[in-house]
Amino acid sequence: MSYALFLLIFIVPPMLLFGWLTRRLITRRFLLAVAALLVLCVVYTTPWDNYLVATGVWSYSKSLVIGPTFGYVPVEEYVFFVLQTLMGAFFTLWLWRRLYRTDWDD
Repeated sequence: MSYALFLLIFIVPPMLLFGWLTRRLITRRFLLAVAALLVLCVVYTTPWDNYLVATGVWSYSKSLVIGPTFGYVPVEEYVFFVLQTLMGAFFTLWLWRRLYRTDWDD
C-alpha cells in the first residue's frame, strides 16, 4: 500500500467526517487557532523528521511514495502532518461540544 493510499483510506475519511459534523461550529477564531497549530506542527516536526530519515532511523520506500521530497522526507509525510492536525482539531471540537455542552450557545 502506498503512503498516499494509506492517507486516503485512514486519515482523509475521519477528517472529512469530523469536519462535516462540526461545520456549524467552525468560527474564525477556531480557524486561526488551527492555522497556528498547522504552522507549529510543520515547523516543529520537519527538522527532526528529516534528521531521523537522514540518519537512517527510518526510511520511506521509493516505490511507495509519489516522488517529490523536501529534504529527506516525501511530500506525503508533510501532507500527513497537515491532515492529522486537521483531524485532531475537528475531533476535539466535536468531542468538546458533546462533553461541555454548557460552553456552547444552543
